[in-house]
Amino acid sequence: MMVNNQIFFSVIIKIKKENLLKINQLFSYKVKIIKQVHDFFYLRLLEKDLELLKKSHIEYQIISYQGIKHFYFLLIRHLSVFVGIILFLLIIYANTLTIKEISFSTHTKDNDRIEDIISRHMYSVYGLNFMRSDINDINLILRKEFSHFEWVSVKRDGCVLNVKILEPSIINKQIEHIEGYGDLIANKDGLIKFFQVTHGIPLIEQNQYVKKGQVLVTGNLRYRNQDESEFYIPASGEVYAEVWYTKTIVVPKKTSVTEYTGNISLEKRFSLFGLDFTYKPSKIKYDNYDKDISYEYLKIFSYKIPIGVKKIHYLEKDDIINVYDESTALDYAVSTIRYQMSQQFKEEDKILSIECINQNEDEDNYYYKIFVRTYENIAIFQRRALNE
Repeated sequence: MMVNNQIFFSVIIKIKKENLLKINQLFSYKVKIIKQVHDFFYLRLLEKDLELLKKSHIEYQIISYQGIKHFYFLLIRHLSVFVGIILFLLIIYANTLTIKEISFSTHTKDNDRIEDIISRHMYSVYGLNFMRSDINDINLILRKEFSHFEWVSVKRDGCVLNVKILEPSIINKQIEHIEGYGDLIANKDGLIKFFQVTHGIPLIEQNQYVKKGQVLVTGNLRYRNQDESEFYIPASGEVYAEVWYTKTIVVPKKTSVTEYTGNISLEKRFSLFGLDFTYKPSKIKYDNYDKDISYEYLKIFSYKIPIGVKKIHYLEKDDIINVYDESTALDYAVSTIRYQMSQQFKEEDKILSIECINQNEDEDNYYYKIFVRTYENIAIFQRRALNE
């Protein structure tokens, strides 16, 4: 506590040389001497101890405060600069949230209506425009309102809202050649929680339950116009769902696993055209071990000459016996599930909960039935053939 107090509640004072002995006798702790200039000493002591100096009639001069008070007085002296920095940062942050422009990829007769719909989802503060709705919600509204378009979407790029429009009359000019066209389908059953589509038409809604193999996002931009021929692009995006698993884990009550102990013994041999001559034998012999052999051959320019050193590392192995009781066996089962599932996860996937719903045992094993709830991106790309 003394160290913390010296850091946060200390003060630097200046005293005359003849008062140094009095101060050392006055306090129970050793006063830190910062420096000496001629007949004056600069000391660091606790701020609360200044009262003792006053009562002892020892003259001193406060040079500076340390810790919290130091920063407080520094702030007071430069208050205008500090306030200016805060205001500047707030202005920069507010500027990143503003919308300064709505840009269109192409000119259509509906551009003004689209801009009006987007503007309804914005609000103005002192001439600055901010979004009040999610971009995905706006995109759904635009696609319903302007279903005659092959594609319409809004994407935010900094302070600009870029509106992309594909009209039936110019679609082949805007997208000349597309490879790998297809849909996004579900690779497992799940309850949709969030989706973000970059290309394609979403066929799902939030909190909708989908089955494995179901089309989530179609790459057919004419999907809603069944009387027209198909026009496919590569559908892309992310669809996150809550996925449920029921897993059975068997945990042996007693296991024996052979693993490395960490003990290593080294043997070196001189190798000459395939003949080995031991010059540094291994000092330790293990009953159970693996051998790791490496060579360091002599090189002339870039050619290896069969003359060099052969190194043999003996890696000791031993049997490790694990004994599990009812508590540790369940912990082992849960950790096994976490490890197995993490090996299959993508970047944003995660486990939401793990619950044991049933357990039993026999003479040799514990058996656990475990319910696992996850949050995963279940969308995978599936190509479409022309005749499908």
